Amino acid sequence: MTLTELRCTVQSLKIDLDSMRNLKASLDNSLREVEARYALKMEQFNRVLLHLESELSQTWAEGQCQAKEYEALLNTKVKLEAEVATYRRLLEDGKDFSFGDALDSSNSMQTIQKTTTCWIVNGQVVSETNDTKALRH
Repeated sequence: MTLTELRCTVQSLKIDLDSMRNLKASLDNSLREVEARYALKMEQFNRVLLHLESELSQTWAEGQCQAKEYEALLNTKVKLEAEVATYRRLLEDGKDFSFGDALDSSNSMQTIQKTTTCWIVNGQVVSETNDTKALRH
């Protein structure tokens, strides 16, 4: 009788063991599927990140070019305004005015102020703005 009970217990334990092995195999398969989906999502996110970094670099470069163009145009504008002022003075009062005075007055009329503003995130420059202003004296 004891032997029969032990055989039943062994049989029951074998069934439990098989059940646990099947459960483990099922969980292992689920884990592999989750890991595969995670790897795929990470790859997609990395591609998006690289694309956005590329766009950011391109936008940054375009901004730098525009800032340089703006500075050149502003310098030209200041010079032209000084010339216009000189010619206007010549037209209004041409008697007491000489070419040397025009050069001296155009140099003393303008000062260019440049300001650079940087945005830094985690120790890296993410944005830089150059501002140039012409100041009159």
